[in-house]
Amino acid sequence: MPQPPRRLGRGLSAILSVPDPQVPSSSSVLPELPIQAAGTRMIKVSQLRPNPSQPRREFPADQLKALADSIARTGIIQPIAVRPAGKDTYEIIVGERRWRAAQMAGVSEVPAVVREASDEQMLEVALVENIFREDLNAIDRATAYKRYCDTFGLTAEQVAQRLGEDRTTVTNYIRLLDLPAEVKQWVVENRLSMGHARCLLGLTSASMRVQVAKEAIERDLSVRDVEKLVRDRQAARSVPSGSGGGGKVKRPLIRELEQTFVRALGTRVEIVESARKGKGRVIIHYASLEDFDRLCERLNVKPGAE
Repeated sequence: MPQPPRRLGRGLSAILSVPDPQVPSSSSVLPELPIQAAGTRMIKVSQLRPNPSQPRREFPADQLKALADSIARTGIIQPIAVRPAGKDTYEIIVGERRWRAAQMAGVSEVPAVVREASDEQMLEVALVENIFREDLNAIDRATAYKRYCDTFGLTAEQVAQRLGEDRTTVTNYIRLLDLPAEVKQWVVENRLSMGHARCLLGLTSASMRVQVAKEAIERDLSVRDVEKLVRDRQAARSVPSGSGGGGKVKRPLIRELEQTFVRALGTRVEIVESARKGKGRVIIHYASLEDFDRLCERLNVKPGAE
């Protein structure tokens, strides 16, 4: 089934599209914003300044260097979109990376197309550009979606409609922001995928999310493995701990100790006190042979060890 075209809000596709005789510009269902001068012109890099609404603050030096090398060899193929900002001065709407890389390459002028854009459109187009960057990690994209919602007072569904996205896509990304900071950083570092991160949302405990995330990284688990791990944890926590030992109600201290074991081992654990004071059993449950191996590793139990 063909994907519906992206619908950028309030004429954003008109700002983002740049006339090019070799590449047909994308059409928009919304009225195009006026172009101040037809076609592309050359503007000195010294006359340009960054978009003050640009949410992206980090421009990795290695990526800029690679782009600068490309510009030095072939020039800037895609013009920068700018708007007037005073006498002989322009603000960049789209293309700040190209502008920065051009300076690194020692280029004095860059191709640009001048368009009219309001401050609100400047912010919106910067957010949209960041959302659809191919190298954007899941957490940064989630943050961009959230800022889009907050800035313009929109729901996730409304943002999805404006961008031509599926509502669940936007919602799933924004939910990632509920993860602990430690887990979000692992996603940024590409140690966990978005699929792994979404699985962790099935756990309500922040500490359990961190624990399972660590285990997924250490054991190089697949998304399906993490899904199963999360189900096991959910099952372990759903088992009532107030019964056992012949129906005798467990003391609060015992229930608390059981939950401590659950957090430490990530599986269901029962403490059954004997009628004889000071004796009892600790029962550790496992859901599969893989889970058993994981518990042995966690407890540092090795076959044949003395």
